[in-house]
Amino acid sequence: MAKKNKIIIAVLIAVVVGGGGYMAYSTVTSVKNTMSSMGGGMYSVIEAGENDLSKTISTSGKVIGNGTVDVTTKLTAEVNEVNVSIGDHVKKGDVLCVFDSTELQEKYDSLEKQKNNSDKKTENSHEKNERDLKAAKKKKTTAVSRAQRSLNKAIKERDDAYKKYNDLVDEYNSHLNDPPAEDGEGYDFATKDAEIDTLYEGLAAYDEAVTAAQDSYDDTIETWDESIQEIQDLIDSEEFTDEDESQKELDELAEQLEECTVKAPQDGVITALNVNEGTIPQSSSLMTIVNTDKTVIELTVKETEITQIAEGMTAIVTSKVVPDEKMPAKITRIVNVLSSDEASLGSEGESNSGYKVEVTLDENSDKLLIGMSASVEITLDPVGEKLSVPYSGVITEDDKSYVFVAKPDKENKGMYTAKKVEITTGAESDFYTEVKGGDIKEGDLIIENPQGDDLLMPVEDGGRIMVNE
Repeated sequence: MAKKNKIIIAVLIAVVVGGGGYMAYSTVTSVKNTMSSMGGGMYSVIEAGENDLSKTISTSGKVIGNGTVDVTTKLTAEVNEVNVSIGDHVKKGDVLCVFDSTELQEKYDSLEKQKNNSDKKTENSHEKNERDLKAAKKKKTTAVSRAQRSLNKAIKERDDAYKKYNDLVDEYNSHLNDPPAEDGEGYDFATKDAEIDTLYEGLAAYDEAVTAAQDSYDDTIETWDESIQEIQDLIDSEEFTDEDESQKELDELAEQLEECTVKAPQDGVITALNVNEGTIPQSSSLMTIVNTDKTVIELTVKETEITQIAEGMTAIVTSKVVPDEKMPAKITRIVNVLSSDEASLGSEGESNSGYKVEVTLDENSDKLLIGMSASVEITLDPVGEKLSVPYSGVITEDDKSYVFVAKPDKENKGMYTAKKVEITTGAESDFYTEVKGGDIKEGDLIIENPQGDDLLMPVEDGGRIMVNE
């Protein structure tokens, strides 16, 4: 048998050697294109097609409310009623609990009675002061009018005296150039001169009378203004009496009485309850209400990723609770302060530190409850659906990009022919590269890793291969 093998091999070699150059080259090439390309295995192929090339960050978080209110009190009274339990939905204005107001009400009623009695006395005093003020203003008017008349009279008498004096002086001067009277009965200069002197000496008395009348007028106004101001001060001081303190205390008691009925400050869910009927609260915090009119997921984003995101970016939220739903959302808040959750450690015992980010669903979901976990995929670069090929199938030669397309071999069933195609690339994701130009269409089988590996030979243009679809 071993001898037969040798004869067959010898004949084959002889044929190859003696069969002409073209036949030898064609046979060897055919064997190489089939076997070397197979490399003893199958090549993986992925169809070219429309794929979302948007760049994303994937993380997870928990559902929280979009507004938390801690309902507190300053009262130290006993609680008569508690109308809610943990998990209850409440509306703004709903009565949550009621404190015992008996002692506060008794104190309020007693103080109100005292104040009413005091108010009556104050009212009587106020009315008297108002009457006195009105009378004082009236008396002032009368006194000032009287003083004004005296002043006017003094001024008139002074002016008349000055006029009489000046008229006589003018008369006297007008006769100075008279010719001498022949009969000796001319102007009596001596008598008129004496009369002028007498009038002049009396002018000072008239001036003093005017001054005295003016002083009397001014004193009258000042005296009555002081009297009126004293009464006005009494009236003004009524606003700052102890009655104000009583009213202030009444207002405080009224506020406390109102606080005995605790109402919900917002819509939401009761997530914490620290009060029981028949007891005095040990803490100022009675309960916590979380607003659920929007579904918000709180995430912790790594330091290496936080600078890539911004408020307003879109995201997709999924949850095991609603496995078939992809819920669109947006980043609504980024807390730019590093936080650390020591209670939750990674697989290697490391703290899950990072930056808190809140994502709000575009439409509220009543299926995602407070505390539930959710997965979030944040879109960094919304490229969208693009014709693309597997990133692993693209090779670069001389600054040009190529892929190998596996086309069915019509002559050999189960075999494929590799065709090298130049493409123009665009956006990239972790798995795909956009095809912006080149003879590639949706459905083409793109060969992965065409440069080969330990098991597969490099793919050559025109080579026949087997593929694993």
